[in-house]
Amino acid sequence: MVAGHSSIKRIVHRVGEELRSTGEIARLTSWPEALGTFRAKADIQVMNRNGFREPPAVRDRLVRKHETLMKYFEKRYGAFCDAYDYEAPMPPSDPSLEGKVWVCWWQGLDSAPLIVRRCVESIRRNAGGREVVVVTDENYGRYVHIPEWVKAKQKDGIITKTNLSDLLRLSLLAEHGGLWLDSTFFCTGPLEGMVFSRPLWSIKRPDYLHCSIAQGYFAGYSLACDVEHRWIFRAIRDFFLEYWRTNDFMVDYLMVDYMIVLAQRHCRGIADAFAGIVPNNPRCDDLYKVLGDPFDEHAWDELHRDTSLFKLTWKQTFSEYKNDIPTFYHQLITQQLSD
Repeated sequence: MVAGHSSIKRIVHRVGEELRSTGEIARLTSWPEALGTFRAKADIQVMNRNGFREPPAVRDRLVRKHETLMKYFEKRYGAFCDAYDYEAPMPPSDPSLEGKVWVCWWQGLDSAPLIVRRCVESIRRNAGGREVVVVTDENYGRYVHIPEWVKAKQKDGIITKTNLSDLLRLSLLAEHGGLWLDSTFFCTGPLEGMVFSRPLWSIKRPDYLHCSIAQGYFAGYSLACDVEHRWIFRAIRDFFLEYWRTNDFMVDYLMVDYMIVLAQRHCRGIADAFAGIVPNNPRCDDLYKVLGDPFDEHAWDELHRDTSLFKLTWKQTFSEYKNDIPTFYHQLITQQLSD
């Protein structure tokens, strides 16, 4: 969503933030547990570079990391979650903004990488006539209310664009419902029956990977609800806001996933709604793994036989040809991957 992902300044900032978060976690758990979360975060960085291999020892460290962080969140925010009024009446929705597909590229699509533009085009082709709204720096105020104190913390560099995009997706669903998809989703099939016929939806691949506490049971980059179930995301959004109201740094990168699990643990209705999501898109991550490989039509047919949403990335470069053969990436950007 934003440029300059791999700058030295950003890396130094992230290391400092992780050291600070380790100390904060230790304050409410223990130093051995907190250091375990630091080790697991290092495991995730290695996995990002080795094709997400997850040997048993790494899996165990990741699971312990999630247990420790939930212990931290419960000690710090459990009382807030218990006191929260999950049944409070929802404000009326705006009919003109219901049922939208929401994506975001802060700078606008004109400045987005080609792979992002192709992904958004594929979402539009498969939206079944629903409007696909591209949220940007210039227009987000038309669709959601962001508290002034959040804007102030963003101006001071405390809340990043990544944090703001997390709040954006929760706020859009809390206020209007609809479907949020990250802008790097390549879509090869109709969204209507898969998403919009259900009260709550997310990509679900049970016990898939353990980098996130979601562990495949939901995915923060793909969330949807109808108008009647906006209250679920209102609660998750309010948990997220409470975190940032009482914190000036990010204790973990995947904050949305922890807030979703926290909400499930404190509200049976939210837990039941997420449990009711039918498993879908089992090969969501597999197109990304072969983007730089020579295109193989049989392999492509297998890939999208039971999957129509593929999570890609703009943060890596891929060749258009390998050994003089067009790659999957070439087929995608030249719009030759069949839906």
